[in-house]
Amino acid sequence: MMNISNDILTLAALVTAYVGVAKGFGLKDRWINLAAVLIAAVFVLVPDWIQGKMILISIIGLSATGAYQFAKNKE
Repeated sequence: MMNISNDILTLAALVTAYVGVAKGFGLKDRWINLAAVLIAAVFVLVPDWIQGKMILISIIGLSATGAYQFAKNKE
């Protein structure tokens, strides 16, 4: 597992990003808090090696999505 403070900050950023994606798909505001807790629970409750892979996949995927949106808005 990563350093606990870095781990918390990384997971908080990822949970925020995933909640934003869920909102983009139409998740109602009243479910945002529950969605955040459930997404965080998935990251925290999986074994460390899976968590590491999930974090890596999330960072790459969400970064690529952000880069695509940025490039799309420039056009």
